[in-house]
Amino acid sequence: MSAALTHTGIRFGRAVLMVRGAEGVAQAVNFYQNGLGMNVLRHTDDWAELACGVSGSGSTMPQSPQASFRLSIKAVASEAQLSVGYSPFLSFDVDDMDSTVARCAQMGGHLDGPLQYPANGKVATLRAPDGHMIGLYEPAI
Repeated sequence: MSAALTHTGIRFGRAVLMVRGAEGVAQAVNFYQNGLGMNVLRHTDDWAELACGVSGSGSTMPQSPQASFRLSIKAVASEAQLSVGYSPFLSFDVDDMDSTVARCAQMGGHLDGPLQYPANGKVATLRAPDGHMIGLYEPAI
């Protein structure tokens, strides 16, 4: 990493997904924990925080805040806040596309189109049970 990037005092903190109420938080935690294998750091009725390793860190378990991706789930009531069109698109690198897609399907996710097989690996787009879009990428060996 260049010195210019390390001196800004800014680092990516987390992506925040908004869901409907405590039930939505619980369902989202269930999906991201059991479907994608993320680690639950905190979980209340109104808020949850999950983490996983980042690409290039060599680990799926977050070792430090610098080597982890954090996903926060927030309960909201306003329909405007729940507009999925304003949601971030999450993309995860996976080791085994087929088993990851199968686990996500068992947890209520569904493919949003067929698996794609470009020269650089496998690519899938799916919707989480709460409607958020998720990209999966398995690099070619």
